[in-house]
Amino acid sequence: MTRRPTTFLARDTYRRRRLIDGLRVLPFLGALLFLVPLLGAETTGRATAYAGMYLFAAWFLLIVGAALMIRALARAPGGVGADPLEPGSRGDEV
Repeated sequence: MTRRPTTFLARDTYRRRRLIDGLRVLPFLGALLFLVPLLGAETTGRATAYAGMYLFAAWFLLIVGAALMIRALARAPGGVGADPLEPGSRGDEV
């Protein structure tokens, strides 16, 4: 007799919650990325222009990452405004 694994959350709800967690972590990742040029500023002879290009590239990648996560979250069942813990919420009630 084979036992099927117990699923605690529906797969769609689990994925939505992980996307929301990723969006919550994104500002902290951005802060770390913005501090990277300051870590080795005195030890290496890098130009300020390279640090500026790095900051704008990191900023651009954070914007693109957030846009992709929000797009995936909007496509998920329930949409962006739905609470993943409430089974009856559809997200269109304001």
